[in-house]
Amino acid sequence: MTLPTRAIAQDTLRDAPAGIAKGATPAITGSSEGNVEVIPNTRSLGFLLQDVARLMRSSFGQAVTDAGLELTTGEARALVHAVAAAGARQTEIAERMGVEPMTLCGYVDRLESRGLVERQPHPADKRAKRIVPTDTADDAIGTIMPLTRKVIADAMDGVPQEDIEAFRRVLQHMHDHLSHGRRNS
Repeated sequence: MTLPTRAIAQDTLRDAPAGIAKGATPAITGSSEGNVEVIPNTRSLGFLLQDVARLMRSSFGQAVTDAGLELTTGEARALVHAVAAAGARQTEIAERMGVEPMTLCGYVDRLESRGLVERQPHPADKRAKRIVPTDTADDAIGTIMPLTRKVIADAMDGVPQEDIEAFRRVLQHMHDHLSHGRRNS
């Protein structure tokens, strides 16, 4: 019995097949023909985006904990969105965050119990609740936003400004394209 040759799949975005073991031959994307086992390229754009997002959430979560805010990263994100969209419906904030309404409901419950937001009746829809930040939210936001900027600055340390701007434009394009596709599906 011969063992299959392991090869890292190249993604379709012209990624260099980073991490290929010495002597291994990259396989054609999606191919598992013959005696070649295709393994994922964990250095592809998709994997890197997900991993960097995870690392930034972890860094931000630790910074929030160190600052003594007693909020989870989800709660902090929900608070930032509630402040940015003051008076928006819960469903609108959930959509902005890309979470299920029930997930946001849990965040809002905890934020409300801490006095950071209030649920108020929506003037045009008796069934809907608006999420309104309280004055106490200003203090928390005053701590959260500098922490956010520091996590991003630490992640981008050493990257030339023109590369940062190009990266931001690419991410914005990806966001807009994917958001538009989601709204149309």
